[in-house]
Amino acid sequence: MESVPLLDCAGRHRSPATTSSFHEGLPPRNKGLRYPPDPPTVEEIVAVMRAAGDSAEGVRLRSIIVVLWRAGLRISEALALSETDLDPVRGSLLVRHGKGDKRREVGMDRWAWSHMDPWLELRKDLPVGR
Repeated sequence: MESVPLLDCAGRHRSPATTSSFHEGLPPRNKGLRYPPDPPTVEEIVAVMRAAGDSAEGVRLRSIIVVLWRAGLRISEALALSETDLDPVRGSLLVRHGKGDKRREVGMDRWAWSHMDPWLELRKDLPVGR
């Protein structure tokens, strides 16, 4: 039996790998492999924070990095925070909709709050909301 060349709508030849049955019956190449976690080191995180700069955007970036790093939040949890969720006196953040839509309270140390303060000061001049 002759093989029919695979052509796309423009008449160009297609790779057989683009068909749905090309890998049929074969296990994935990475099946059973486990990859160890590779979180960034403290030096790498601090280097990114230093590279952010002193502009309003840099202060905001440093603030979000600190929240993700020191409070251990997921990105969706950090982006959903509002000013009422922050309690610098107690050193806590209220996560209203965490993983599994669970509500929880997490803590942050004084060093993290000292990096959040410049953003909270800039935030006072911005409109209310996220």
